[in-house]
Formats: sequence, structure tokens, C-alpha cells
Amino acid sequence: MKFLSFAIASALAVTPAFAHGDDKPRHGGQVAEVGETIFELVRTPAGASLYIMEDGDEVPAASMTGKLIVTAGGKKTDVPLVAAKGNQFVAKGAQIPSGARVGVLVINKQTQARQSATFAIK
Repeated sequence: MKFLSFAIASALAVTPAFAHGDDKPRHGGQVAEVGETIFELVRTPAGASLYIMEDGDEVPAASMTGKLIVTAGGKKTDVPLVAAKGNQFVAKGAQIPSGARVGVLVINKQTQARQSATFAIK
């Protein structure tokens, strides 16, 4: 009986721990993980896109409002996020140069719960 208990305990000890979400970029952007929420910011010629995943599932952008706060060259600019398809937000006209810091603020329309993340743009 002691051997069986030891064998089970040993098997559990070497079992890897898996995160709830996948923190690899799915759209070619930069990823920031805050708790169980994964934000992916993608710079585009037309502005930027933001994708949100919660515990491995897409968060519908239509259920939220938000903005980007871009700080570059000592200047801070707020850019509204507009819900697109699925878990994608679009920030048209956002200019995000390398070296900028980007804050993300999203607010759940129903509960008013706020989530935020910060990116240091490479």
C-alpha cells in the first residue's frame, strides 16, 4: 500500500502545470497576460487591433468598450477601441511607434468591470 501511495504521489509531482490560456501571439502582435486574461496588441498600417482571451476563450468585443492610451515622445494620446468581429477591437488611426508605452483599458458594458494591461512596444 505504501508503494502505491508513493507511486501516485511521484506521478503527480512530475505532472507539468498547464496555464489556462495560451500566451503565444495568434495574430502576430505582442502579448500581455494579466491574471487569466490575455491581451494581444497588433500594430497595423491603419492603426491597431486588440484581441482579448479569458481563460482560453475569446471575449466578445461587442460586450465591451475600451481605449488605448499611447505614450510616445512625452505625449499621451487616447484612442477609442471599436468592437469588430469576435474578440477583436480596432483602433483606427492609432500611431504606435517603437519604444512607445501603450495602456489598454476595457470596460464590460453590463457589469462595468474594468480590465487593463500595459505594453512596452518593441
